[in-house]
Amino acid sequence: MILCSCLELRAVQVEPTQELVNLSRKIPEVMLASRAPGTVTKYLSTFQRWQEWASSQEIPSVPAESWHICLYVVKLLQEARTASPITSAICALAWSHKVRGLPDPTDNAQVRNLVQAAKRLLAAPKNRKRPMTKQMLNQVATRLLRNESLQNLQTATLMTVGFAGLLRWNDLSNIYVDEIEIKEDYMALFLEVRKNDQLRQGNWVLLSRWHGAVCPVALTERLLSRGGYEGHQKLFGCIRQGNASQVVRDQMSYSRARELIQDALCQANFNPSAFGLHSLRSGGASVAAAAGVPDRLIQRQGGWRSETSMRMYFKESLSAMLSVSRALAIH
Repeated sequence: MILCSCLELRAVQVEPTQELVNLSRKIPEVMLASRAPGTVTKYLSTFQRWQEWASSQEIPSVPAESWHICLYVVKLLQEARTASPITSAICALAWSHKVRGLPDPTDNAQVRNLVQAAKRLLAAPKNRKRPMTKQMLNQVATRLLRNESLQNLQTATLMTVGFAGLLRWNDLSNIYVDEIEIKEDYMALFLEVRKNDQLRQGNWVLLSRWHGAVCPVALTERLLSRGGYEGHQKLFGCIRQGNASQVVRDQMSYSRARELIQDALCQANFNPSAFGLHSLRSGGASVAAAAGVPDRLIQRQGGWRSETSMRMYFKESLSAMLSVSRALAIH
């Protein structure tokens, strides 16, 4: 359990009873539930770095002065390559004061202007991976399935499920075999944990059967049949060599999944450096948008919090881009 070392309880003005003392000790633990565990861990480590710097400069870390935060932003600006450490520091400082019931020292015009300036000064072109197309996915998966080893079958399944489900690696890595329901026309995947599921209610993602060999449902069925799965086990895991067969066992890492996909791209004569795991998600979203699927359905399938973040993944085709000027043509 993560305990928040930066939380301090307010002094009780009257002599507390034992019940009040016990309840007060629970406040830090309950307060942490307002953010995801990963976010809290990041905030705590970022706030600790602020505390260490403030201590070295003999200034108070809590409550912090807005002017001192401005100086800290300039310090980070001189050291950072991107604006990420600065925005993380501001978020951590704001959160650490709010959970104490203190005014937010980052809600200040000078602080906001400095952060905006830092973002501009450290801005760099984003090297976004290219989205994968249907034709490309079909070509890569078909080549993998020519030699249907368990490893090739797993890679082809991972790619088609990621593409059809618009899934992040975090989603793909949390698919359990006993939480997959396969029907005649579709497959339902239950995701216990998802990035946008702050209340941890779980999400169902539905994948339709496709015609042909490259089908997310058919490939999943074959992988389940051959993978040697046992109980509550993740669908995509590392493959172990047994005495007479291979079985899927330990959890697969992000780097291993990326390596498998890049190897598959190389075999199909594509440039692996131009694509990544997110190419499956962005490719599927782009194809769905081009096909006229409503944004609300794409947003729900991919688990985006907002339409703005979702549309960043759309890659318009050349014909779609030319359709604007074609519609304005004078005859």
